[in-house]
Amino acid sequence: METPNPFKEFESDAVCPPHLKNEIVSEIDLIRNAITLVDVYIGDLFDLAAVLADPLLIMPTEKKPSL
Repeated sequence: METPNPFKEFESDAVCPPHLKNEIVSEIDLIRNAITLVDVYIGDLFDLAAVLADPLLIMPTEKKPSL
């Protein structure tokens, strides 16, 4: 006996109209292009976020003079 797949209930039988599909794809392309543009001008976006998250990498602590 085969167990039914509960995720099959989530699948819709509806069909997306072609104009709506084109609009969604164009929005995804716009977002991807904007992220690419930001990445080109900022460099590695994740390294920048890591540096901004850890302020000690930006400003090292002062060393105390040894006696």
